[in-house]
Amino acid sequence: MRLCLFWIASGLALSLPLPAAAQDLQRSVENLAGSAKIGDARVGVQIIDLSTGGVLAALRATEGFIPASNMKLLTSGTAMSVLPRDFTFRTEIQWAAGTLIVRGSGDPGLGDPALLEQAVPAMNVRSLVQSLARAVKVAAPGGIERLVVDDRIFDRQYVHPAWPENQLQKYYCAEVAGVNFHTNVMTFFPGPSPDGPDHPPVVTLEPEAPWIEIENKGRTGPRGANSVWLQRALEANSFTIFGEIGPGPRVAADVSLHEPPVFFGRLLAAELLRAGVRVGPVRSDGDPSRGDYERAFTVVSQGDPGVTDARVIAAVSTHISDIYQRINTDSQNMYAESLLKRMGREVTGEPGSWSNGASIVRMTLAQTIGPDAAASTVVSDGSGMSRENRVSPRTMTRWLAALQGNAKFGGEFLASMAEPGEGTLRSRFRGSHLSTEVHAKSGKLDGVRCLSGFVIDPNTGRRVAFSVLVNDLKEGEQALQAGKLYEDIVKAIDDWLVDRRPVERPVKGG
Repeated sequence: MRLCLFWIASGLALSLPLPAAAQDLQRSVENLAGSAKIGDARVGVQIIDLSTGGVLAALRATEGFIPASNMKLLTSGTAMSVLPRDFTFRTEIQWAAGTLIVRGSGDPGLGDPALLEQAVPAMNVRSLVQSLARAVKVAAPGGIERLVVDDRIFDRQYVHPAWPENQLQKYYCAEVAGVNFHTNVMTFFPGPSPDGPDHPPVVTLEPEAPWIEIENKGRTGPRGANSVWLQRALEANSFTIFGEIGPGPRVAADVSLHEPPVFFGRLLAAELLRAGVRVGPVRSDGDPSRGDYERAFTVVSQGDPGVTDARVIAAVSTHISDIYQRINTDSQNMYAESLLKRMGREVTGEPGSWSNGASIVRMTLAQTIGPDAAASTVVSDGSGMSRENRVSPRTMTRWLAALQGNAKFGGEFLASMAEPGEGTLRSRFRGSHLSTEVHAKSGKLDGVRCLSGFVIDPNTGRRVAFSVLVNDLKEGEQALQAGKLYEDIVKAIDDWLVDRRPVERPVKGG
Protein backbone atom coordinates (compact mmCIF):
# COMPACT_ATOMS: atom_id res chain seq x y z
CA MET A 1 0.00 0.00 0.00
CA ARG A 2 2.80 2.43 0.83
CA LEU A 3 4.43 1.77 -2.57
CA CYS A 4 1.16 2.44 -4.46
CA LEU A 5 0.62 5.68 -2.56
CA PHE A 6 4.15 6.81 -3.51
CA TRP A 7 3.46 6.30 -7.21
CA ILE A 8 0.25 8.29 -7.04
CA ALA A 9 1.76 11.15 -5.04
CA SER A 10 4.80 11.45 -7.22
CA GLY A 11 2.94 11.07 -10.49
CA LEU A 12 5.15 8.17 -11.59
CA ALA A 13 3.61 5.34 -13.54
CA LEU A 14 4.93 2.20 -15.22
CA SER A 15 3.65 1.71 -18.74
CA LEU A 16 4.29 -2.06 -18.72
CA PRO A 17 5.67 -4.60 -16.24
CA LEU A 18 9.44 -4.49 -16.61
CA PRO A 19 11.69 -7.53 -16.96
CA ALA A 20 13.93 -8.26 -14.02
CA ALA A 21 17.03 -7.01 -15.88
CA ALA A 22 15.46 -3.56 -16.23
CA GLN A 23 14.09 -3.14 -12.73
CA ASP A 24 17.30 -1.68 -11.34
CA LEU A 25 17.31 1.06 -14.00
CA GLN A 26 13.64 1.78 -13.33
CA ARG A 27 14.43 2.20 -9.63
CA SER A 28 17.37 4.48 -10.45
CA VAL A 29 15.21 6.71 -12.63
CA GLU A 30 12.43 6.84 -10.04
CA ASN A 31 14.90 7.79 -7.32
CA LEU A 32 16.54 10.47 -9.45
CA ALA A 33 13.23 12.01 -10.45
CA GLY A 34 11.87 11.81 -6.92
CA SER A 35 14.91 13.47 -5.36
CA ALA A 36 15.44 16.19 -7.98
CA LYS A 37 14.87 19.67 -6.58
CA ILE A 38 12.37 20.72 -9.24
CA GLY A 39 9.26 21.46 -7.20
CA ASP A 40 5.99 20.46 -8.88
CA ALA A 41 7.49 20.08 -12.35
CA ARG A 42 6.33 17.14 -14.46
CA VAL A 43 8.94 14.59 -15.49
CA GLY A 44 8.39 12.22 -18.39
CA VAL A 45 10.89 9.48 -19.17
CA GLN A 46 11.11 6.46 -21.40
CA ILE A 47 14.20 4.33 -21.99
CA ILE A 48 14.32 1.50 -24.55
CA ASP A 49 16.90 -1.24 -25.07
CA LEU A 50 17.28 -1.23 -28.84
CA SER A 51 18.76 -4.72 -28.93
CA THR A 52 15.55 -6.23 -27.55
CA GLY A 53 12.95 -3.47 -27.95
CA GLY A 54 12.23 -3.79 -24.25
CA VAL A 55 11.28 -0.84 -22.06
CA LEU A 56 13.94 -0.31 -19.40
CA ALA A 57 12.26 2.56 -17.55
CA ALA A 58 9.15 4.67 -17.91
CA LEU A 59 7.67 7.59 -15.98
CA ARG A 60 4.54 9.32 -17.32
CA ALA A 61 5.69 7.98 -20.65
CA THR A 62 2.37 8.32 -22.48
CA GLU A 63 1.63 11.91 -21.41
CA GLY A 64 2.09 14.82 -23.80
CA PHE A 65 4.91 17.26 -23.00
CA ILE A 66 6.19 20.47 -24.58
CA PRO A 67 9.35 19.13 -26.25
CA ALA A 68 11.12 22.46 -26.98
CA SER A 69 13.97 21.80 -29.42
CA ASN A 70 13.51 18.04 -29.17
CA MET A 71 10.86 18.78 -31.81
CA LYS A 72 13.74 19.06 -34.27
CA LEU A 73 14.21 15.28 -34.04
CA LEU A 74 10.73 14.83 -35.50
CA THR A 75 11.35 17.42 -38.21
CA SER A 76 14.76 16.14 -39.31
CA GLY A 77 13.71 12.50 -39.08
CA THR A 78 10.68 13.16 -41.25
CA ALA A 79 12.85 14.93 -43.82
CA MET A 80 15.19 11.94 -43.96
CA SER A 81 12.15 9.75 -44.58
CA VAL A 82 10.57 11.81 -47.38
CA LEU A 83 13.44 13.64 -49.11
CA PRO A 84 16.18 12.01 -51.20
CA ARG A 85 19.56 11.56 -49.51
CA ASP A 86 21.15 13.75 -52.19
CA PHE A 87 18.55 16.51 -51.81
CA THR A 88 19.99 19.99 -52.27
CA PHE A 89 18.59 23.47 -51.69
CA ARG A 90 19.52 25.52 -54.77
CA THR A 91 19.07 29.28 -55.10
CA GLU A 92 19.42 30.47 -58.69
CA ILE A 93 20.23 33.89 -60.13
CA GLN A 94 18.52 34.06 -63.53
CA TRP A 95 18.55 36.59 -66.36
CA ALA A 96 16.01 37.33 -69.07
CA ALA A 97 15.70 40.47 -71.20
CA GLY A 98 16.39 43.11 -68.59
CA THR A 99 14.95 41.18 -65.64
CA LEU A 100 17.19 39.73 -62.95
CA ILE A 101 15.51 36.96 -60.97
CA VAL A 102 16.48 35.46 -57.61
CA ARG A 103 14.73 32.08 -57.70
CA GLY A 104 14.36 30.96 -54.10
CA SER A 105 14.40 27.41 -52.79
CA GLY A 106 13.79 28.17 -49.12
CA ASP A 107 17.48 27.46 -48.46
CA PRO A 108 18.24 28.31 -44.82
CA GLY A 109 21.98 28.02 -45.50
CA LEU A 110 22.27 30.82 -48.08
CA GLY A 111 24.83 33.28 -46.71
CA ASP A 112 25.15 31.48 -43.38
CA PRO A 113 28.61 32.47 -42.05
CA ALA A 114 29.03 29.06 -40.37
CA LEU A 115 28.73 27.31 -43.75
CA LEU A 116 30.68 29.92 -45.71
CA GLU A 117 33.68 29.36 -43.43
CA GLN A 118 33.60 25.66 -44.35
CA ALA A 119 33.38 26.29 -48.10
CA VAL A 120 36.33 25.55 -50.39
CA PRO A 121 37.67 28.13 -50.79
CA ALA A 122 36.33 29.75 -47.64
CA MET A 123 34.12 32.79 -48.17
CA ASN A 124 32.45 35.49 -46.15
CA VAL A 125 29.09 37.17 -46.62
CA ARG A 126 30.43 40.09 -48.63
CA SER A 127 32.52 37.93 -50.98
CA LEU A 128 29.48 35.73 -51.70
CA VAL A 129 27.33 38.68 -52.73
CA GLN A 130 30.22 40.16 -54.70
CA SER A 131 30.60 36.93 -56.67
CA LEU A 132 26.91 37.03 -57.57
CA ALA A 133 27.23 40.67 -58.66
CA ARG A 134 30.20 39.80 -60.87
CA ALA A 135 28.17 37.08 -62.59
CA VAL A 136 25.39 39.58 -63.26
CA LYS A 137 27.85 42.14 -64.62
CA VAL A 138 29.12 39.60 -67.16
CA ALA A 139 25.61 38.51 -68.19
CA ALA A 140 24.07 41.99 -68.24
CA PRO A 141 26.77 44.57 -69.08
CA GLY A 142 24.08 47.11 -69.96
CA GLY A 143 22.50 46.85 -66.50
CA ILE A 144 19.15 45.55 -65.28
CA GLU A 145 15.70 47.09 -65.53
CA ARG A 146 14.16 45.23 -62.59
CA LEU A 147 15.10 42.72 -59.93
CA VAL A 148 12.48 40.19 -58.85
CA VAL A 149 12.87 37.91 -55.85
CA ASP A 150 10.78 34.82 -56.55
CA ASP A 151 9.97 33.54 -53.07
CA ARG A 152 6.82 31.62 -54.01
CA ILE A 153 8.19 28.23 -52.95
CA PHE A 154 6.91 29.12 -49.44
CA ASP A 155 3.94 31.08 -48.22
CA ARG A 156 4.55 34.54 -46.77
CA GLN A 157 3.67 33.76 -43.19
CA TYR A 158 7.15 34.68 -42.01
CA VAL A 159 6.41 34.40 -38.28
CA HIS A 160 4.63 31.52 -36.58
CA PRO A 161 1.52 32.76 -34.74
CA ALA A 162 2.44 30.84 -31.58
CA TRP A 163 5.88 32.39 -31.19
CA PRO A 164 6.18 34.94 -28.35
CA GLU A 165 5.80 38.47 -29.71
CA ASN A 166 8.26 39.91 -27.21
CA GLN A 167 11.01 37.65 -28.60
CA LEU A 168 10.45 38.08 -32.34
CA GLN A 169 13.52 40.28 -32.72
CA LYS A 170 15.75 37.56 -31.24
CA TYR A 171 17.91 35.51 -33.60
CA TYR A 172 16.17 32.30 -32.54
CA CYS A 173 12.83 33.71 -33.74
CA ALA A 174 14.16 34.74 -37.15
CA GLU A 175 11.54 34.97 -39.89
CA VAL A 176 11.20 32.10 -42.38
CA ALA A 177 10.87 32.77 -46.11
CA GLY A 178 11.24 31.36 -49.59
CA VAL A 179 14.49 33.35 -49.87
CA ASN A 180 16.57 33.46 -46.68
CA PHE A 181 19.96 35.05 -46.17
CA HIS A 182 22.51 35.20 -43.33
CA THR A 183 20.11 33.11 -41.18
CA ASN A 184 17.75 36.11 -41.51
CA VAL A 185 19.54 38.17 -38.91
CA MET A 186 21.55 41.39 -38.94
CA THR A 187 24.75 41.18 -36.92
CA PHE A 188 25.81 44.37 -35.15
CA PHE A 189 29.37 44.97 -33.95
CA PRO A 190 29.19 47.97 -31.58
CA GLY A 191 32.36 49.67 -30.40
CA PRO A 192 33.34 52.74 -28.36
CA SER A 193 33.40 56.11 -30.08
CA PRO A 194 36.89 57.46 -30.93
CA ASP A 195 35.63 60.74 -29.43
CA GLY A 196 35.57 59.18 -26.00
CA PRO A 197 33.05 58.67 -23.18
CA ASP A 198 29.40 59.69 -23.50
CA HIS A 199 29.52 59.83 -27.31
CA PRO A 200 27.37 57.41 -29.34
CA PRO A 201 29.14 54.12 -30.07
CA VAL A 202 30.27 53.26 -33.58
CA VAL A 203 28.60 50.29 -35.27
CA THR A 204 29.53 48.04 -38.16
CA LEU A 205 27.05 45.64 -39.75
CA GLU A 206 27.09 42.22 -41.31
CA PRO A 207 25.84 42.02 -44.00
CA GLU A 208 26.97 45.50 -45.04
CA ALA A 209 23.76 47.47 -45.50
CA PRO A 210 24.49 51.20 -45.32
CA TRP A 211 20.88 52.10 -46.10
CA ILE A 212 19.59 50.49 -42.89
CA GLU A 213 18.06 52.97 -40.43
CA ILE A 214 19.77 52.94 -37.03
CA GLU A 215 18.81 55.25 -34.18
CA ASN A 216 21.79 55.35 -31.90
CA LYS A 217 20.75 55.97 -28.28
CA GLY A 218 23.79 54.18 -26.86
CA ARG A 219 26.83 55.78 -25.29
CA THR A 220 30.52 55.10 -24.90
CA GLY A 221 31.38 54.05 -21.37
CA PRO A 222 34.43 52.99 -19.36
CA ARG A 223 36.59 49.97 -20.20
CA GLY A 224 34.73 46.75 -19.60
CA ALA A 225 31.28 48.27 -20.04
CA ASN A 226 29.13 46.10 -22.28
CA SER A 227 25.40 46.56 -21.81
CA VAL A 228 24.52 47.32 -25.44
CA TRP A 229 21.24 45.92 -26.70
CA LEU A 230 19.19 46.45 -29.83
CA GLN A 231 15.55 46.68 -30.73
CA ARG A 232 13.87 46.34 -34.13
CA ALA A 233 10.51 47.72 -35.17
CA LEU A 234 8.23 44.71 -35.72
CA GLU A 235 7.23 45.63 -39.28
CA ALA A 236 10.41 47.29 -40.56
CA ASN A 237 14.17 46.94 -40.71
CA SER A 238 14.80 49.94 -38.52
CA PHE A 239 16.85 49.47 -35.37
CA THR A 240 17.57 51.31 -32.13
CA ILE A 241 20.74 50.88 -30.06
CA PHE A 242 20.62 51.24 -26.27
CA GLY A 243 23.11 50.82 -23.43
CA GLU A 244 26.82 51.52 -23.24
CA ILE A 245 30.05 49.96 -24.40
CA GLY A 246 33.65 50.68 -23.48
CA PRO A 247 37.07 49.87 -24.94
CA GLY A 248 37.81 46.17 -25.32
CA PRO A 249 36.88 43.27 -27.59
CA ARG A 250 33.75 43.81 -29.67
CA VAL A 251 30.81 41.52 -28.95
CA ALA A 252 28.45 40.72 -31.81
CA ALA A 253 24.69 41.09 -31.38
CA ASP A 254 22.24 39.35 -33.74
CA VAL A 255 18.80 40.83 -34.40
CA SER A 256 16.20 39.24 -36.67
CA LEU A 257 15.41 40.86 -40.00
CA HIS A 258 11.99 41.70 -41.42
CA GLU A 259 10.98 40.43 -44.89
CA PRO A 260 14.17 38.51 -45.75
CA PRO A 261 13.39 38.20 -49.50
CA VAL A 262 13.15 41.97 -49.90
CA PHE A 263 16.25 42.49 -47.78
CA PHE A 264 18.29 40.11 -49.93
CA GLY A 265 17.01 41.74 -53.13
CA ARG A 266 18.16 45.13 -51.85
CA LEU A 267 21.48 43.71 -50.71
CA LEU A 268 22.14 42.34 -54.19
CA ALA A 269 21.00 45.58 -55.84
CA ALA A 270 23.37 47.55 -53.60
CA GLU A 271 26.29 45.30 -54.54
CA LEU A 272 25.44 45.67 -58.21
CA LEU A 273 25.63 49.45 -57.85
CA ARG A 274 29.00 49.18 -56.14
CA ALA A 275 30.17 46.93 -58.99
CA GLY A 276 29.19 49.60 -61.53
CA VAL A 277 26.09 47.81 -62.82
CA ARG A 278 23.10 49.99 -63.65
CA VAL A 279 20.06 49.11 -61.53
CA GLY A 280 16.90 50.58 -63.04
CA PRO A 281 17.49 54.32 -63.43
CA VAL A 282 20.63 54.37 -61.27
CA ARG A 283 24.25 53.93 -62.26
CA SER A 284 26.96 54.50 -59.67
CA ASP A 285 30.69 55.07 -59.85
CA GLY A 286 31.14 52.49 -57.09
CA ASP A 287 30.31 54.74 -54.15
CA PRO A 288 26.49 54.94 -54.08
CA SER A 289 24.75 57.59 -52.02
CA ARG A 290 21.72 56.92 -49.85
CA GLY A 291 19.64 58.54 -52.60
CA ASP A 292 21.11 56.11 -55.15
CA TYR A 293 20.09 53.17 -52.98
CA GLU A 294 16.58 54.49 -52.49
CA ARG A 295 16.03 55.00 -56.23
CA ALA A 296 17.57 51.63 -57.11
CA PHE A 297 15.43 49.79 -54.59
CA THR A 298 12.27 50.90 -56.39
CA VAL A 299 12.96 48.21 -59.03
CA VAL A 300 13.23 45.43 -56.40
CA SER A 301 10.05 43.38 -55.95
CA GLN A 302 9.05 39.88 -54.92
CA GLY A 303 6.74 37.28 -56.42
CA ASP A 304 6.15 36.07 -59.96
CA PRO A 305 8.69 37.57 -62.39
CA GLY A 306 6.39 36.82 -65.32
CA VAL A 307 9.32 35.42 -67.32
CA THR A 308 9.52 31.91 -68.78
CA ASP A 309 12.75 31.97 -70.79
CA ALA A 310 15.24 33.02 -68.11
CA ARG A 311 18.70 31.44 -68.07
CA VAL A 312 20.72 30.61 -64.98
CA ILE A 313 23.84 32.75 -64.58
CA ALA A 314 24.77 31.77 -61.02
CA ALA A 315 23.60 29.36 -58.34
CA VAL A 316 24.30 28.67 -54.67
CA SER A 317 23.52 25.27 -53.14
CA THR A 318 23.36 23.76 -49.68
CA HIS A 319 23.40 19.99 -49.28
CA ILE A 320 20.83 18.42 -46.99
CA SER A 321 23.54 16.87 -44.77
CA ASP A 322 24.66 20.37 -43.75
CA ILE A 323 21.05 21.22 -42.98
CA TYR A 324 20.69 18.25 -40.62
CA GLN A 325 23.90 19.13 -38.81
CA ARG A 326 22.83 22.73 -38.24
CA ILE A 327 19.45 21.54 -36.95
CA ASN A 328 20.37 18.70 -34.60
CA THR A 329 23.85 19.71 -33.45
CA ASP A 330 23.59 23.52 -33.45
CA SER A 331 19.80 23.70 -32.90
CA GLN A 332 19.34 26.41 -35.53
CA ASN A 333 15.62 27.18 -35.46
CA MET A 334 15.27 28.85 -38.85
CA TYR A 335 16.83 25.80 -40.50
CA ALA A 336 14.25 23.51 -38.93
CA GLU A 337 11.34 25.73 -39.97
CA SER A 338 12.64 26.04 -43.54
CA LEU A 339 13.02 22.28 -43.73
CA LEU A 340 9.48 21.78 -42.43
CA LYS A 341 8.05 24.12 -45.06
CA ARG A 342 10.16 22.61 -47.83
CA MET A 343 8.82 19.14 -46.99
CA GLY A 344 5.33 20.55 -47.30
CA ARG A 345 6.23 21.94 -50.70
CA GLU A 346 7.83 18.72 -51.95
CA VAL A 347 4.97 16.44 -50.95
CA THR A 348 1.93 18.64 -51.71
CA GLY A 349 3.23 20.78 -54.57
CA GLU A 350 1.75 23.83 -52.84
CA PRO A 351 3.77 26.67 -51.31
CA GLY A 352 5.46 25.32 -48.20
CA SER A 353 3.73 26.31 -44.97
CA TRP A 354 3.63 25.37 -41.32
CA SER A 355 0.32 23.68 -41.98
CA ASN A 356 1.30 21.36 -44.83
CA GLY A 357 4.73 20.72 -43.30
CA ALA A 358 3.14 19.65 -40.01
CA SER A 359 0.81 17.34 -41.93
CA ILE A 360 3.82 15.57 -43.44
CA VAL A 361 5.33 15.02 -39.99
CA ARG A 362 2.10 13.52 -38.65
CA MET A 363 1.73 11.35 -41.75
CA THR A 364 5.29 10.06 -41.37
CA LEU A 365 4.77 9.38 -37.67
CA ALA A 366 1.72 7.29 -38.51
CA GLN A 367 3.56 5.35 -41.21
CA THR A 368 6.70 4.82 -39.13
CA ILE A 369 5.48 3.99 -35.62
CA GLY A 370 1.69 3.89 -35.88
CA PRO A 371 -1.44 6.04 -36.02
CA ASP A 372 -1.63 6.21 -32.23
CA ALA A 373 1.62 8.17 -32.15
CA ALA A 374 0.39 10.58 -34.81
CA ALA A 375 -2.95 11.07 -33.05
CA SER A 376 -1.35 11.87 -29.69
CA THR A 377 1.30 14.26 -31.09
CA VAL A 378 0.68 17.96 -31.72
CA VAL A 379 2.91 19.42 -34.44
CA SER A 380 2.75 23.21 -34.35
CA ASP A 381 6.14 24.17 -35.80
CA GLY A 382 9.40 22.49 -36.80
CA SER A 383 11.90 23.91 -34.33
CA GLY A 384 10.07 23.63 -31.01
CA MET A 385 9.73 27.38 -30.38
CA SER A 386 5.95 26.97 -30.24
CA ARG A 387 4.58 26.01 -26.85
CA GLU A 388 1.67 24.30 -28.61
CA ASN A 389 3.80 21.29 -29.62
CA ARG A 390 3.14 18.09 -27.66
CA VAL A 391 4.91 14.75 -27.75
CA SER A 392 5.16 11.90 -25.27
CA PRO A 393 8.40 10.25 -24.16
CA ARG A 394 7.02 6.96 -25.51
CA THR A 395 6.48 8.42 -28.96
CA MET A 396 9.90 10.06 -28.94
CA THR A 397 11.81 6.90 -28.07
CA ARG A 398 9.81 4.76 -30.51
CA TRP A 399 10.59 7.35 -33.19
CA LEU A 400 14.28 7.33 -32.33
CA ALA A 401 14.36 3.55 -32.36
CA ALA A 402 12.72 3.35 -35.78
CA LEU A 403 14.97 5.95 -37.38
CA GLN A 404 18.30 4.63 -36.11
CA GLY A 405 17.29 1.21 -37.39
CA ASN A 406 16.65 2.49 -40.91
CA ALA A 407 19.23 0.97 -43.26
CA LYS A 408 19.22 3.98 -45.61
CA PHE A 409 19.72 6.87 -43.21
CA GLY A 410 19.96 5.55 -39.65
CA GLY A 411 23.67 6.31 -39.45
CA GLU A 412 23.20 9.82 -40.81
CA PHE A 413 20.43 10.52 -38.31
CA LEU A 414 22.65 9.44 -35.44
CA ALA A 415 25.63 11.44 -36.73
CA SER A 416 23.56 14.64 -37.02
CA MET A 417 23.08 14.79 -33.26
CA ALA A 418 25.49 16.45 -30.85
CA GLU A 419 27.89 14.58 -28.61
CA PRO A 420 29.09 15.97 -25.27
CA GLY A 421 31.48 18.84 -25.90
CA GLU A 422 29.95 20.02 -29.17
CA GLY A 423 26.93 22.02 -30.35
CA THR A 424 24.26 22.48 -27.73
CA LEU A 425 25.94 19.80 -25.56
CA ARG A 426 29.17 21.80 -25.42
CA SER A 427 28.91 22.37 -21.68
CA ARG A 428 27.05 19.18 -20.76
CA PHE A 429 28.30 15.99 -19.03
CA ARG A 430 31.59 17.60 -17.99
CA GLY A 431 31.68 15.81 -14.65
CA SER A 432 29.79 12.64 -15.60
CA HIS A 433 32.77 10.43 -16.53
CA LEU A 434 30.80 8.49 -19.12
CA SER A 435 32.13 5.20 -20.44
CA THR A 436 29.71 5.18 -23.37
CA GLU A 437 28.88 7.37 -26.36
CA VAL A 438 26.01 9.86 -26.14
CA HIS A 439 24.26 11.34 -29.18
CA ALA A 440 21.45 13.64 -28.10
CA LYS A 441 19.34 16.71 -28.72
CA SER A 442 18.67 19.14 -25.89
CA GLY A 443 15.64 21.41 -25.62
CA LYS A 444 15.04 24.60 -23.67
CA LEU A 445 12.14 27.02 -23.28
CA ASP A 446 10.94 28.93 -20.24
CA GLY A 447 9.85 26.22 -17.81
CA VAL A 448 10.94 23.42 -20.14
CA ARG A 449 14.12 21.33 -20.22
CA CYS A 450 14.44 18.20 -22.38
CA LEU A 451 17.02 15.73 -23.65
CA SER A 452 16.42 12.83 -26.04
CA GLY A 453 18.81 10.61 -27.92
CA PHE A 454 20.99 7.53 -27.68
CA VAL A 455 23.54 5.98 -25.35
CA ILE A 456 25.82 3.48 -27.08
CA ASP A 457 28.33 1.11 -25.53
CA PRO A 458 31.34 1.12 -27.90
CA ASN A 459 32.59 -2.17 -26.41
CA THR A 460 29.47 -4.21 -27.13
CA GLY A 461 27.58 -2.10 -29.66
CA ARG A 462 24.50 -2.20 -27.45
CA ARG A 463 22.26 0.83 -27.88
CA VAL A 464 19.67 2.51 -25.71
CA ALA A 465 17.20 5.20 -26.80
CA PHE A 466 15.95 7.63 -24.16
CA SER A 467 13.76 10.68 -23.77
CA VAL A 468 13.61 12.91 -20.70
CA LEU A 469 11.02 15.71 -20.95
CA VAL A 470 10.57 18.10 -18.02
CA ASN A 471 7.78 20.70 -18.02
CA ASP A 472 6.28 23.23 -15.58
CA LEU A 473 9.60 24.30 -14.10
CA LYS A 474 10.27 27.60 -12.43
CA GLU A 475 13.18 29.35 -14.11
CA GLY A 476 16.30 29.65 -12.01
CA GLU A 477 17.41 26.89 -9.69
CA GLN A 478 14.68 24.45 -10.75
CA ALA A 479 15.68 24.78 -14.40
CA LEU A 480 19.32 24.16 -13.49
CA GLN A 481 18.34 21.09 -11.50
CA ALA A 482 16.32 19.75 -14.45
CA GLY A 483 19.48 19.82 -16.56
CA LYS A 484 21.28 17.93 -13.83
CA LEU A 485 18.42 15.42 -13.72
CA TYR A 486 18.64 14.44 -17.36
CA GLU A 487 22.44 14.21 -17.12
CA ASP A 488 22.05 11.93 -14.09
CA ILE A 489 19.57 9.74 -15.97
CA VAL A 490 22.00 9.41 -18.87
CA LYS A 491 24.71 8.48 -16.38
CA ALA A 492 22.40 5.80 -14.95
CA ILE A 493 21.96 4.39 -18.46
CA ASP A 494 25.73 4.49 -18.92
CA ASP A 495 26.20 2.52 -15.68
CA TRP A 496 23.51 0.03 -16.71
CA LEU A 497 25.22 -0.65 -20.04
CA VAL A 498 28.66 -1.00 -18.47
CA ASP A 499 27.34 -3.43 -15.86
CA ARG A 500 26.14 -5.67 -18.68
CA ARG A 501 29.41 -5.97 -20.49
CA PRO A 502 30.59 -9.58 -20.75
CA VAL A 503 32.93 -10.56 -17.97
CA GLU A 504 36.34 -11.50 -19.30
CA ARG A 505 37.40 -14.77 -17.73
CA PRO A 506 41.12 -15.47 -17.40
CA VAL A 507 42.44 -18.25 -19.62
CA LYS A 508 44.00 -21.07 -17.56
CA GLY A 509 47.56 -21.97 -18.44
CA GLY A 510 48.52 -25.48 -19.59
